[in-house]
Amino acid sequence: MVAPSSHHEKTTNNFPGSSLPLLPSTKHRTMSKIQLAVHQDDADILLKTRNVLSDPILDKYRLAGQITQTGLTYITSLINDSYHLGKTGKLITVQELCILTDSFVAKLLTRGYNSVKEKGISSPTSVEVNELVAGFSPEVDDDGEYVFSAGDVVTVSLGVQVDGYTANVSKTIVIYPAGNAPAGPLVGAKADAVCATHIATEAMVGLLGLSLSPEKLPGHLAGSSVSGSVIRSMVDGIADSFNCVVVPGSKIRRVRRFLAGQAEGIVAERDFKGVVWDESHQEERLLRKGTGTDLIVSEKSEYKSASNATAVPTDEFIVVPGEVYQIDIRMVSLADINEAGLVTLEEVDQFTGKNNKQEFNSKPTIHIRDFAMNHQLKLRSARKLLGEVDRKFSVYPFKLAYTSKHFPINVDDSQTIPQQIDDLKKDVGANKLGLSEMSNRHLVKSKPIQITKFIPLEKILLSANPTGKHGVDANKPVLPGMELPLPQLGVSSLKLKALLKSGQNIANVRESTTVVISNLGNEVIRLTGGSAPSWVSSKFELTGELKETIEQVVKLSRDERFGVKVKIVKGLKVEGEKVEEMELA
Repeated sequence: MVAPSSHHEKTTNNFPGSSLPLLPSTKHRTMSKIQLAVHQDDADILLKTRNVLSDPILDKYRLAGQITQTGLTYITSLINDSYHLGKTGKLITVQELCILTDSFVAKLLTRGYNSVKEKGISSPTSVEVNELVAGFSPEVDDDGEYVFSAGDVVTVSLGVQVDGYTANVSKTIVIYPAGNAPAGPLVGAKADAVCATHIATEAMVGLLGLSLSPEKLPGHLAGSSVSGSVIRSMVDGIADSFNCVVVPGSKIRRVRRFLAGQAEGIVAERDFKGVVWDESHQEERLLRKGTGTDLIVSEKSEYKSASNATAVPTDEFIVVPGEVYQIDIRMVSLADINEAGLVTLEEVDQFTGKNNKQEFNSKPTIHIRDFAMNHQLKLRSARKLLGEVDRKFSVYPFKLAYTSKHFPINVDDSQTIPQQIDDLKKDVGANKLGLSEMSNRHLVKSKPIQITKFIPLEKILLSANPTGKHGVDANKPVLPGMELPLPQLGVSSLKLKALLKSGQNIANVRESTTVVISNLGNEVIRLTGGSAPSWVSSKFELTGELKETIEQVVKLSRDERFGVKVKIVKGLKVEGEKVEEMELA
């Protein structure tokens, strides 16, 4: 990235692969460590009683889903109007997309359930392009003007929580040439990943729904239950059929009040329940390809047989009615890769001296409060900011723009939006020093910006690994039990980090949706997602027993007479300042 030549100049930053330029209050500072402990009875209330589905809780989930869906429609229309239809003249930058959508969502949150004190943005709007996989949500004062180009795959993600009940969504959009209708669908590696991700998401909605009637499970699944191992094998089978790999960090996990995965690496969640993909799940296949045998060096982990009463992820669990799940699947295609290798994640480093091979550099802008850490801050601005963060955001991520008195901006007044953004910039700049002290004292942690990388297996096998499994990267947030990325080869996270220089960037696709398996109406309530993907075409297709099973699962989820009743939550109908009442389809 080329730095601006003066304070008033801005550079047009090309994305990787692009061709164009309950919670502690402010009194926490006086708390002792003993006061931070949670009694078992209180823990049972937080983790169990408050997560038993009831009509009031379902209403809160529905409202969160409606607002999230409305926000997704809003940012999608902004992208279409600017990049496909050319209605805006000047292209809308990623900074503007993020702040406009966050402001739009924040305004919607003020128009319903006013009796609920705890509600807000659960996931700041982020926009990942091509190989960017997580955390890219530039602040309004970022010097670069980030724009898209034709052929980019753009993933937009956002989320809302109402009283701690969370609904998140991610959707990948293909950027077509502006002006005229596209001559044909997107084809190639990116299209393969879009198809595989969409099919896997729809199949998982149906499969989770069948936990209401496990006797209807089709094919080779008949007579079993919806377990973590069944979920993993089905998603992996779809990925293999489209010559794709599931990106580490993908997960299909249970969501509970205030526990939606937003604080991974900070909080070890008791009774974690879900399927999580990491590098170790690619290892066995890589060894078979590399050695031509079924050689297995060692057991994956000492946590392999851990029960789901711990914070360590395991596939040994059963999906039951009355639970809420987040389906979050990311895939990359290997169509342009001619050798065996590993798909992993690299954190984007804003310091070019430390990472001079990475052309794209950006600072993390999404932060989350670590309530286990307490410290008496020196700067007045830091103390004021900390009080603001504790009062407004609790355990959910935030951006500095949210702390401004000018947030949210009025998105309906297009004439004053530039001036409103300038006012936001001043507040963001003033709060940076306070955030710096909070970060240095570990009171807040920044969520890293990550990209997907492909590392050839040859580089991994021929590399020296003197520290073995003991070289753990303490700065990389991972779930418990997943500190060692390649346990059979004994490759540590630090060694894998060193091998990133031998890798290449690879575009990824993401789709995420939240579903409620309601035991009240014996139905599946899809809070977010559900829309058709962009116009793409793949030469790959499902075959054999996997095809038959998935087709039956999807069919059952669309036929409530003989299968599972699925209801899709619609977005709010917004007309100026008026929002229609909640609607459930």
